[in-house]
Amino acid sequence: MTVQTQERMPAPDAWVAEDEIDLRQYLDILIRWWREIMLITVVIVALTAVAIITLRSVLPPQYEASADVAIVRTVSDVNFDERFRTNAEELGVDNASLNARRSALLGLVATGAIAQEVIAELGDTLSEEEQNPANLLGMVEAELASVNGTSSASDLIRIKITADDSEKAATIANAWARIYVRTVNTIYGQVPDEVLTSIETELASAEKQYLTSQADLEAFIATNRIDELTSLVTVLQQNINQEVSLQQAYLLQWQETQEQLSTVRALRTQVEQGGEGAVRSNMAAFQILKMSIYGRAPTELRVEVRDLPDINQAAMLVDLDGLTQSLEQRQVDLETQIAAGRTLLGSAQTTTPEIAGVLTELRTSKAQFETETARQLQLTQQRDLNWETYKTLSSKVAELNLTRAAASSEVRFGAPAVAAIDAVQQIGLVLAVVAAGTVGLMLAVFYAFLANYLDKTPFLAKRQAAADR
Repeated sequence: MTVQTQERMPAPDAWVAEDEIDLRQYLDILIRWWREIMLITVVIVALTAVAIITLRSVLPPQYEASADVAIVRTVSDVNFDERFRTNAEELGVDNASLNARRSALLGLVATGAIAQEVIAELGDTLSEEEQNPANLLGMVEAELASVNGTSSASDLIRIKITADDSEKAATIANAWARIYVRTVNTIYGQVPDEVLTSIETELASAEKQYLTSQADLEAFIATNRIDELTSLVTVLQQNINQEVSLQQAYLLQWQETQEQLSTVRALRTQVEQGGEGAVRSNMAAFQILKMSIYGRAPTELRVEVRDLPDINQAAMLVDLDGLTQSLEQRQVDLETQIAAGRTLLGSAQTTTPEIAGVLTELRTSKAQFETETARQLQLTQQRDLNWETYKTLSSKVAELNLTRAAASSEVRFGAPAVAAIDAVQQIGLVLAVVAAGTVGLMLAVFYAFLANYLDKTPFLAKRQAAADR
């Protein structure tokens, strides 16, 4: 007899000892290689410090000068119509709009056009290399002056120039700031000639279109038949409405006659089957029925039996038959009139020539009236649109002329640059050493783990061991 045992597998979520991360092996590596790590770090830091000191002694000193330009918006707002403003744009008061405006002005500082004007103004003050616009732009840096540690809310643009001479840096900064102010105010503060010329051209065209549309409307009003067609359509429609009302009245009379005829026939059947007794009992109903057929029965009617005429069954049946024939003849006459009215109100092909002519004339008159009315409305709307366009453009031309005559500015020269006494330290020794130390330490640790992975022995430890022996 054999007993098989099955090894139990741990549950998927069960904790296993191998799941732990043992940091001691990594610490052991760092401890074993600490001499090499420190040596590599110190070597990299030393090389970096030597390189920086060497560069400082070789490179010529650089001086920095800065001129400030203030964002001070002054606009002559001339508006004859509030729906269309003559100023170039309406600035928002939210931070996003203001920051976008500052960014645009800041981006206009370092442009090739300003660099060329600065070169033309300073001339021989600049070296041959600096008279290249691309090289001169590389010496310029623009930023918003810091306010409480932040530049996002500042309205002061600082233009910095870095050059190998302090006086030259200040001269370039001042010239750059002056030309920048003039350029920006020209872009933002004046109405361009091409804009004014374009609007004046559109104004002349709008005036011509307005006069043409006004003449077309006047000519149409003098020759149109709108009033005549309105009267004709009204008369013809009244005639048709009268026929429709009469037809409806005939239909109501026919229905009423049909109900009365049914009542008379029912009464005759009752008298015929009831004999002499039915004659006396139905005499009052018979009299009331005759009054409703040949006249209008009063709302309140009192009939005394002794006042009723004394007739026999045969006489009443004869009277009922006569009444039936009279109602049937009335019904036939009404049906004839209804059929004639339906023919009158039918299509033009089934009516008499006279009625067909009336209906055709009515339809034609309505169609002509709609055509004439739509045409007049179109001409009127076109005239009004051309007038509004002409009036608006005329106001715009006057506003732009006044705006050009008024002074507007976007920025102003705030503070000129002065020559710096001390040169700018281009590379900070402390910062460079700290950065080099950090990079060197990371490289040293990487080297230690790689060497341990390759089963290498720390070379400083071997030398120490050899020296101890």
